[in-house]
Amino acid sequence: MSRKIKRLVSRTPRPSPPEFDPGPAWSLLRQGRLAAAAAICGQALVVNPRQAEALNLLATVRQQQGQFQEAVRLLNTAIGLSPDRADYLCNLGSAHRGLGEPGPALAAFRKALALSPGQLEAQFNLALTLLDLDDRDQAAQVLTRLLSARPAFVPARQLLARIRSVQGRTDEAVAELIEIIRLEPENSAAHCELGNLMQAQGRLAEAASAYERAIASRPDYAVAINNLGNTLVKQGLIHQALHRYQEALRHDPDLVEAHVNLSWAYKAHGMLKEDVAAMRGYLARHPEDAKAHSDLLFSLNYDPDYSPAELLAAAQDWWRHQPSTPPLAAQVRAAGGGLRIGFLSPDFRKHPVGTFLLPLFEALSSHPEVSLRCYAELAEGEQDEISRRLRGVAGGWFSTLGLDAEAGARLVREDRPDLLIDLAGHSANNRLDIMALRPAPVQASWLGYVNTTGLPVIDYRLTDAVADPVGSEGHYSEKLIRLPGPFFCYAPPAEAAEVGPLPARQQGVLTFASLNNPAKITEEVIALWAELLRRVPGSRLLLVGSQFRDPEIAGLYRARFVKQGVEAGRISVIPARPWREYFQLHNQIDIALDPFPHNGHTVTCHALWMGVPVITLAGDRYAARLGASVLAAAGLNRYVARDQAEYLDLAAALAGDLSGLAELRRRLRPRLKAAPICDVKGFAEGFLRTVAELLAPVPGTGRSATGAVGDGQAAGDEG
Repeated sequence: MSRKIKRLVSRTPRPSPPEFDPGPAWSLLRQGRLAAAAAICGQALVVNPRQAEALNLLATVRQQQGQFQEAVRLLNTAIGLSPDRADYLCNLGSAHRGLGEPGPALAAFRKALALSPGQLEAQFNLALTLLDLDDRDQAAQVLTRLLSARPAFVPARQLLARIRSVQGRTDEAVAELIEIIRLEPENSAAHCELGNLMQAQGRLAEAASAYERAIASRPDYAVAINNLGNTLVKQGLIHQALHRYQEALRHDPDLVEAHVNLSWAYKAHGMLKEDVAAMRGYLARHPEDAKAHSDLLFSLNYDPDYSPAELLAAAQDWWRHQPSTPPLAAQVRAAGGGLRIGFLSPDFRKHPVGTFLLPLFEALSSHPEVSLRCYAELAEGEQDEISRRLRGVAGGWFSTLGLDAEAGARLVREDRPDLLIDLAGHSANNRLDIMALRPAPVQASWLGYVNTTGLPVIDYRLTDAVADPVGSEGHYSEKLIRLPGPFFCYAPPAEAAEVGPLPARQQGVLTFASLNNPAKITEEVIALWAELLRRVPGSRLLLVGSQFRDPEIAGLYRARFVKQGVEAGRISVIPARPWREYFQLHNQIDIALDPFPHNGHTVTCHALWMGVPVITLAGDRYAARLGASVLAAAGLNRYVARDQAEYLDLAAALAGDLSGLAELRRRLRPRLKAAPICDVKGFAEGFLRTVAELLAPVPGTGRSATGAVGDGQAAGDEG
């Protein structure tokens, strides 16, 4: 019987794959040498694809490279190999945040904390993710727990301070920042944030001190320098602020807030050329910045060197630089249900737009066939009595604040206005980006801006026959629709004082005045007014403006008249007054002078109501014909000059007839009450009739009419 004998074979055992040493890769990562770190991890994974630490480290590299989807894949593999690693889960949560996926991120951070409750990074990132989900209360609770264990962890305190600030719990935010500064006295960001809170509370000296400490710690801190400039403006120190804005831009030429603020400061100084040059310089680098481009367009309206054709071309350039997002799908007017008229504005408040809009809203509020809709770019804290009255009579009030253009356009579209009227144009906080998407079937511009928007998707501009006489059509991208009377109506403020006697007879000196924005008082205006003062011996000129709180700017304007040969003692330059004092100030003024080419509007109405006649020069554009429109609506065409020589003659003749001036002063308020300027009912009816005609379908087409260009009707002259 045979036996099978097994042979014994000696086998050499295979060597185990080398343990991955993450040290060299981490070192390269800290140096920013991402490709080299990724190469080390990749080589290790070729040898052994199941090395969890190599997967985790490579995922960290991919996150820094912005490849978040790849990072998620690598980390899920690593966690499958080492499910108890809280740091891997934390990294996974960060990768999901990078992808904009707060839900999965939240789950990952919570799993990490279940494994390692005290892990600092997971707690902090959990708070950040809760903020992504707008859950500020939960985020604050997480940070509070974190700080109870790690009170010196400054990033958590900074984040908690920001949350408390947004929640309006300012004292708690201040306390967190003070603790940060105690822990890190040179923390410039904390000093800057403290300055922001102090400024918001009106504690301006403390705000300035906080910004100065931030700048002392970091001399190139452009944001803090800019914010210090804002505090100086609030303190009335605009000249100092201008230098701070210039300094901020030397450190950060792309800080848009500093460009906008510098532009405003230049205007406050009457330095229009510098204003325009600064904005053009910024836009040469950032042509896509729509807000900055709007600021430039706003400034150009003050500059007499730009023709209407040049202003139109500049506005159309705004449109050419906007993203080519296609407008929403065409929408036709809903059948039946009366008229739904939408208004888009940041100024539904005590602002010229809000105060001129209110009488129209109140007059139309009881009309059964009209629903007025407000789309408000206005924070709750900015709303006032005018806002509440507008909101009370509007058929719908919707906030666009914080919405991007597409979300804002959807909000308007879903409300289905038949006509959407933009009230801001290129003025501050406008939402032309919403208008650009054409959320309404018919769109128009009115009231709040003195020029064309340049947007081809805005069909019409509401105006009147005096502000835009026949022949003005070429100044606009919109089609002009002239209302049957003035383009506005004036509701006299309840705060207005009684009209006093003629000041010249009380004081023994005749007082000319301008209460307009001093930016409108150009060198050409100063030269003409100086000539008027020479023609009327012994007269004086009073200039009033918020900018004149700054003695440097007040002195600058006074010096411009002295340069024209006027004695400094004849020029009074004073800051703007509170509302009631503002009206009472008119009882010290005999004749108001309208600047050009940018006339006054609201201030002209107020002056007339207070018995003060206004001399205006009618120019070649809407901004230069606002005064003419107001005076025509008041029946005072005789005070509208055709040229500078006539302007001088009218003002000097009025100043030379004190008896006639006193009688005119006595009669002005009663005359306004009876004139079209204060005929709220008539204005509302004309406005509604014009809108109805505008929206009426063209027979046989089903489309709205393009609207005939009306001729309007100027009011008769004052007799």
